[in-house]
Amino acid sequence: MADQRTSVLFLANSEHGQTNIILAITHELLVRGDIDVHIGSFPALESRIEKLLRDNAPSYNDSFRSRIHFHPIRGPSNTDVFIRTGKRGAFHPPGYHGSVLGFQSLCEDIWGWTEEEYVDIYNCCTEMIKDIKPSVIAADFFFLQGRDAAFNTGYTAILINTTSLTHIVLGLQKNSAALWKYPLPGTGFPYPLPPHLMPLNALAGIKTAKMYHGSGRRREIREWRIRHKIHGRFPFADAWRPDRFHLSPALKELDWPMDVPENILPCGPILLPTASVEQQDPELASWLQNAPTVLVNLGTLYAPDPNVAKCIATGLKSFLDSWKGGKVQVLWKLPKHPHDEDNVYAKSIEPLQKEMDEGSVRISPWFSVEPMAMLQTGQIVCSVHHGGANSWYEAIQNGVTHVVLPAWQDCYENAARAEWLGIGVYGNKRRAPNIDAPELSKALLTVMGNASYKEKALELAKLCQKKEGRVAGAEKIVELARNPDLMTMEIRDVKVDEPKVPLSEVRNKSGMTLQTIEEPIKEGKASAKPFLEELSETALVTAICNAWFLLPLLGYGLLFVPRLRVVAFIYILYIKLIAKAHTTGQLTLRNNNFRNSWIWKTFASYFPLRLYRSAPLPPNRRYIFGYHPHGVAFRGAFGGMATEGAGFSQLFPGITNTLLMKDSAFEQPLLREYLLSSGLSGVSRKSCIRHLTKGGHDDRGMGRAITITLGGSREYSIARPGTMEVVIKIRKGFVRVAVQTGADIVPVVAFGENEIFDQSPMTNPVLRLFVRGWEWAVGHKVAVSTGRFNIFCPYRRPLNVVVGKPIAVKQQRWDPDQKYIDEVHERYMVELRKLWDDWKDTFGVDKAIKFEVVE
Repeated sequence: MADQRTSVLFLANSEHGQTNIILAITHELLVRGDIDVHIGSFPALESRIEKLLRDNAPSYNDSFRSRIHFHPIRGPSNTDVFIRTGKRGAFHPPGYHGSVLGFQSLCEDIWGWTEEEYVDIYNCCTEMIKDIKPSVIAADFFFLQGRDAAFNTGYTAILINTTSLTHIVLGLQKNSAALWKYPLPGTGFPYPLPPHLMPLNALAGIKTAKMYHGSGRRREIREWRIRHKIHGRFPFADAWRPDRFHLSPALKELDWPMDVPENILPCGPILLPTASVEQQDPELASWLQNAPTVLVNLGTLYAPDPNVAKCIATGLKSFLDSWKGGKVQVLWKLPKHPHDEDNVYAKSIEPLQKEMDEGSVRISPWFSVEPMAMLQTGQIVCSVHHGGANSWYEAIQNGVTHVVLPAWQDCYENAARAEWLGIGVYGNKRRAPNIDAPELSKALLTVMGNASYKEKALELAKLCQKKEGRVAGAEKIVELARNPDLMTMEIRDVKVDEPKVPLSEVRNKSGMTLQTIEEPIKEGKASAKPFLEELSETALVTAICNAWFLLPLLGYGLLFVPRLRVVAFIYILYIKLIAKAHTTGQLTLRNNNFRNSWIWKTFASYFPLRLYRSAPLPPNRRYIFGYHPHGVAFRGAFGGMATEGAGFSQLFPGITNTLLMKDSAFEQPLLREYLLSSGLSGVSRKSCIRHLTKGGHDDRGMGRAITITLGGSREYSIARPGTMEVVIKIRKGFVRVAVQTGADIVPVVAFGENEIFDQSPMTNPVLRLFVRGWEWAVGHKVAVSTGRFNIFCPYRRPLNVVVGKPIAVKQQRWDPDQKYIDEVHERYMVELRKLWDDWKDTFGVDKAIKFEVVE
């Protein structure tokens, strides 16, 4: 791609806090002279773009007007939506309750569109993207519809965050540190988190997470998105992902000590270039030279209540009267709410009337001069602000001390951060979100009267000035526009241990080979064992095979033990109504010590059970193993694919496999814990997807696998010795899951699975009644099967589980093509039959047994 054709599309809200960063980076891209810039935002932003171009025209080449394009977005902006609520601001107190209220306000007030508005904004962005066809899209993190549009048009957008690194990486910290180590945004808690605040911080984190997932507003927007086929996760849900790049105006030195992934670039303050105060307003420039100035700028959206404004005025008056360090003046931006009358603050500012008449205090509803330009004069000695990102970073860049008066969310975080960094004071800690005049006066006197605040502020300014943040951001965006492969975080090669035992091979007549961890037994019966050893093995295997019956029986039996009755009842209610560990994909109850124990080695040696691989499987993929036949009790799958009885991890290092079975089994007392600890989970569609997209080497499913006995109960009901009947024609759901998750499909044939049990007809009416009652209790079909000694003990016959070669699947995350699904399914059936045909003679299968697809 030629440089002249490289184009960047910014999608953003129009509020100052969100767009200042985008305008700053736009400036640098125009300075380069070789990038086309497109900005999609609401009409309010257009005048600010024109001002940027006018003020900085000498910095650009002659063609700059042809290289920048503004595209207005239809519909109401965030500000328009919020104003409709009639609230003066999204104010809330700090602490546990306050952070919860703040998050609720975010969900209910800031996301206040109607369905028609949300969809229209999304459609406008989609049309824009399709028309422009940019090289790369950079989206404002808080612009939900823009992020949706980028994803649904096939782009992976660069996310531009306006706040601290904490908001991107807090959830990534190890050992749930977000709950006990780092203050939750909105609480205003200090760092390091004191022990007595840890419980409240943890409760706030849990409560806000629960509130987010249970938010009626979020569910409503989610339903709109589903109804209008807007795919992808709810945009606000994924603060960080490894397959996209994130730009932040923060630096690691400005934030709590945290682990930051490589695909996040802490640029440092990304600030607008500004014309000097002399150029913008000569009269103001002259006034600023009169004396050191305290700048009071509480944000674009902060229109204080008149009573709060009076407290601020009184606090400033008290400071001016108490200050003994020489002449000082105050410049205060006091915007009014759109619903306010013109003179709403007339009485509020009366305490400063004398100073206003003398000219040492100026109060204005709006600054025609950018605050950044004022800070650059060197005349601003303290910045009194609300803790918003722009005010925070502008003061840091210029080495100015802070008095922070927060009233919502991340602003509280910056107030605590100012004190931790030693560059300012949390000025309304006792009364937030309100302001107490004596506390404000004391905060100003503290900051102005202690030189250490200024010294530390200047140290951080030097750090930030090493390289302009907007330059770093622009360079990275251009690099990604020209090299989109760099968007995804580089995932290092997965290192896996070599098998601890030597692998041996078995060949068929065609010269094809399989590998296993032990010398394979090719045919015939297992060699004789000492009587006591065989007896103990038989007893153990019989117990394992009857666990599906014995454990629930024992669990329900606890209800009849008086001292345990209440606990047992609560436990049973919990696993039936609440517990979902078998569907989360997190494997929290998986016990690798149990899976690797002698129990499963003994289980495998009983038959004997052997696991074979046709080829190594790379651990940087996802896999779905299709296991056939189901048999009476899929013993080969349990010993070979769920546990380490046959050495799965030795043959397939780096792959975490989970055997899936009917969800109803996980509602049975004690059986649930046994299955989960053995490495099993539920087979619902949701569970399959979660197991393949969570955890693994990249936290997104790399190296995860699931094993499904695809024939299910239908295949189970026809499992008899001397047969190989599989149910696969009607099973296409696993292929759909594979296509949606990008998992390769691997056929697995268990030679001997049908030979280890006999199925008996239920001729006895009493037995039939008992079986039907048990089926109702446990939630799945039960067949009367017998083995050795005419009980449910499997015959000691060889079980050889052969894992085939993977079938590569091309991912289609949304609306998978049914034709492609049918094509993959047909190929799977062909490979499954071939796997049987290739190895049936090697493992001594009776020639009378035919491979049949019955459904």
